[in-house]
Amino acid sequence: MGYTSGAKVLFALGLMGLASGACAASFDCNKAKSDIEKLVCKDTETSALDDKLQQAYKTAQAATDAAGKKTLMDEQRHWIAYTRDLCADESCLQQAYTARIAVLARNEKYIVNKTSCEVPGGGGECVNVVAYRDTSIRMHSFNQSITQAKQAGKIIGCSALINLPVGTAGSNNSFGGICTLQNAAQRKVVEICDDDMFGHFEMKPVDPQDVSDKNLIDFTHEHCFGG
Repeated sequence: MGYTSGAKVLFALGLMGLASGACAASFDCNKAKSDIEKLVCKDTETSALDDKLQQAYKTAQAATDAAGKKTLMDEQRHWIAYTRDLCADESCLQQAYTARIAVLARNEKYIVNKTSCEVPGGGGECVNVVAYRDTSIRMHSFNQSITQAKQAGKIIGCSALINLPVGTAGSNNSFGGICTLQNAAQRKVVEICDDDMFGHFEMKPVDPQDVSDKNLIDFTHEHCFGG
């Protein structure tokens, strides 16, 4: 595919296996070892998405500034480990790839999180909502909160992450996520929230079909927002 040696090293080492190869995937399917790699290579559509993702990543890297390049590399590593590699079938992989390609296709010079003002389910004034591009950055804090609450399981990945900052310059940050909780051999999707100042914490199982941005905002606002 005409990659430079530097690009080959980047994808082989930095992105955990994204290199060039056969089957339209971004790596050599003849050398696929992990279950995820085998799933990617098993299905033509998924393999094509893997190759499209690599092209989208390279284009996004070329479009952004130096800080953005570092952010994109970290995002991509996190996406591989905490989103893509949690999948167990082609359908999940295709959804994960499609969503990530859409993010990369923005080709943003400055990599920033989306901010908006949303009215929570209870009504009233709108609250500031920050939706994070990199949904993995709160995992450590979520797991600390689970341990402190003496609940079972561990967050192993998140598909959405928001913050409802409160006060001057966000003096308190209330985070909410749609995440995967692993407890022994079982996995389930949960809504989870905690904050930086007051020790708020809540977690509940959620039907994946009921997952939405609005539901996550309402959940975080109800259980973890404010003082």
